[in-house]
Amino acid sequence: AGAARADLDVIRHAAEAGNAEAQLELGILFQYGFNYKDNEVPALTWYTLSANQGNAKAGKLRDALKAKMTDKDIQEVTEQVSSYKPKPGPAGAIPYSTLPSPETRAAPAVTAPPAEAPPAAEPAPAETPAPSPAAQ
Repeated sequence: AGAARADLDVIRHAAEAGNAEAQLELGILFQYGFNYKDNEVPALTWYTLSANQGNAKAGKLRDALKAKMTDKDIQEVTEQVSSYKPKPGPAGAIPYSTLPSPETRAAPAVTAPPAEAPPAAEPAPAETPAPSPAAQ
């Protein structure tokens, strides 16, 4: 959970700083990733900011979401977009571009199972000594 929180912080800071890919991803997270009500306005805001920078995928998502929203919500988004000012990320922050791609982060890493050690050789059966002729 800590790594996911750190990734989210990096995405949020990059989006706030004006990174179009991070803005798209943050829009997707608001629309689909958080199970809270009323996330459509921030999702549409981030899609719009990203689309305004030429991100075609964000434009498609923006248009689809906008078609389902009320005029009041769209007006709120318009106000948020017009008042948006990029802000620098925190000092020492991990750059967004160094994170794995969203596809990689979404899928758990698949690793090969550890190689099994070869079965231990069974000890050879102990030879039973032949009965001595005296014992007969």
